[in-house]
Amino acid sequence: MRYPKNVEIWEYAPGRRLAEVVIRVKNVKGALAKCSQAVSDLDVNMLSGFMNAPSASPVATWSFFADVTDAMGGISEFKSTLQSIDVVESVDVVASEDGFMVDKQHFPVQWAGRKAVIMRAEALNEMLLRLWSVFGSGAGTIIDQMAEAMGRQSATEMLEDFGHDFAVAQLDELLSAYSALGYAEVSIERSKSSEFPVVVHAKGLFECEASSKRRIRQKSVFFRAHLRGFMSGLFGAPFDVSEAQCVTHGDEVCSFRVAAVVREVPNILRRAASRNAEGIAQSNF
Repeated sequence: MRYPKNVEIWEYAPGRRLAEVVIRVKNVKGALAKCSQAVSDLDVNMLSGFMNAPSASPVATWSFFADVTDAMGGISEFKSTLQSIDVVESVDVVASEDGFMVDKQHFPVQWAGRKAVIMRAEALNEMLLRLWSVFGSGAGTIIDQMAEAMGRQSATEMLEDFGHDFAVAQLDELLSAYSALGYAEVSIERSKSSEFPVVVHAKGLFECEASSKRRIRQKSVFFRAHLRGFMSGLFGAPFDVSEAQCVTHGDEVCSFRVAAVVREVPNILRRAASRNAEGIAQSNF
């Protein structure tokens, strides 16, 4: 079962009084329960939000939009009550009177601890399609090189975070990051006989969904190159990613065959190896 992950930028509730609440608490068991009970007791309705509590951090941050229309004692009592809880480090509340509240308290946006920029899939697709319209077939090379570099950078960061042995052992989990980041709903199909090749299925791939809706029979260039760069960067060896299925060609899902590139032995070395083998065979007789 997959659930949508919403990154809330604003809350809109006409006729209601809204607030954005950021609570920093000790990263201990029961801290969130204490705070949520206090919020409920003050007749405040918690809306969309998120919790950031890295296991290595002594402090966690709980951020959410709230409907404070019926809050007992108003914003000041709401804030002071939360600040009085023993596990609370700090409380920041920004209120709005007109039923519209934009997130003003979070920057920079981070992904896995690194600065990030949120971009809608439609905007990214428009950029890619504009490249195709301006540069024609040459756009494929631009997108391919750009996406491969991005994939390699992602692999570099994961190797820094987890180390080579762990990252390689957790390949299936790391490939699931494509789903977590909104590229596609990814699943991996493995051969029973060997580690590679594998087939990566990408359901709802943003790049191909847009092309399919516009009836553009354009293969996935961005995702395929990103995946190639990621695999090559992770293993420190060249990988090839070929498209096996694509929704722009009427298939139900996009699928990619991922295989390590086996470089051919140069002819001069092959001939030398052959001569050596012949010499050994003759000496044995």
